[in-house]
Amino acid sequence: MAVGEDGSDSRAQQISALLDGELSIDQTRLLLYHMVDGEARERWDLYHLIGDAIRDPSGQTCLAMNLVPSIAKYLKNEQ
Repeated sequence: MAVGEDGSDSRAQQISALLDGELSIDQTRLLLYHMVDGEARERWDLYHLIGDAIRDPSGQTCLAMNLVPSIAKYLKNEQ
């Protein structure tokens, strides 16, 4: 299955927009309805971890949560 055939690519963009405060109330409700999807939930969790890591100037979040391998794997799959 190609990226986006099941709506996952679009959903990823919506999750990112939600975290950036760019979704309308109706779009947010629809997205949250679809969050029961395991892949969408995993992406949500990953985006939150990435956000935590970005906001942590010490870099300890990345080290403590062992995020580097997870992020590298995610980025490899995105290509």
